[in-house]
This record gives sequence, structure tokens and C-alpha cells, in this order.
Amino acid sequence: MMGPVELHARKMSKDPDYLESLGRAIYRWAQMEWAIVYLTKEIHPEGRAVQRSATMTAGHIARRLRSALDETNVSDAAFSDAKSIANEYEALLQRRNDIVHAQPATMSGQQRLHRVRADGTHESIEVDDLLAFSSDCARLGNKASALLWALRQGEKR
Repeated sequence: MMGPVELHARKMSKDPDYLESLGRAIYRWAQMEWAIVYLTKEIHPEGRAVQRSATMTAGHIARRLRSALDETNVSDAAFSDAKSIANEYEALLQRRNDIVHAQPATMSGQQRLHRVRADGTHESIEVDDLLAFSSDCARLGNKASALLWALRQGEKR
């Protein structure tokens, strides 16, 4: 007799491209999110005193970045860049939530994550969606890291 773990594993998607794309998307999110955390610490007037706790949600990080922008004394150029990063992070946060909080389901013979919209419609999260999300996370992470580096080098203070 098969136990619950074995039964659950048997029902999991066997599509390696889908699972790899999902893993890459989550990993890219984590990389980018830490760049945002470090940038927030850098621009906050209290500097590195701002800590990230293990219980801090992605939404909390977005609010912390906005708060740091309200209190910062960085240059206008750095402020503009950081504000753009905050806007992009919040947009990606919604897409991340669509992935992370999606429901696994089998539809049309394929196992995919599906998001139920407020209007009751279902939206399948496909490999292309995951790849686009991953790419956008990498781009924003690079942008946040570049600003962080410039600030630490004194280039945008």
C-alpha cells in the first residue's frame, strides 16, 4: 500500500521543463528580493540597523522600502532609481503571489499551477509565464544591485 507521501509524489507534475522553470522563478525571486533588502538597508537613514527578520513577508519588504524612501537623504538620481525599483518590485510581488499562492490542478491532461481570479475565471501558469517572471526578477535584481553598488561606492550619495 502506498503512503500519503508516495501517493502525493506520484501525482506531482512530471514535466521537467515546467518544474525547472518554476524552481528558477522562485530562486530568481529570492535573489532579487535580497538585493531589495540590502538596498533598503543602504538608503534608510538608520542604515544597516534595519534588519530583515525571518518572518518578514514580501509585502512587508515592499512597505519597508517605501518607508526608507520617505526618510532617505540620498541624491535625487538615487531616489528616482530607488522609486522605480520599488514600483517594479510591487508589480513583481503581485506576479509572485500569483505563482506561489496558485493551486495545483490537472487541466487538459497537464499538471499546472492555476490561479483563480476574483471574477471566478481560472488562469493557468505556463512555462512562458514562469520564464518571463524569472527574467524580470533577474533584471530588477541587477538594477537594485547596481544602485546598491553605486551608493556604497559613493557615486549616488
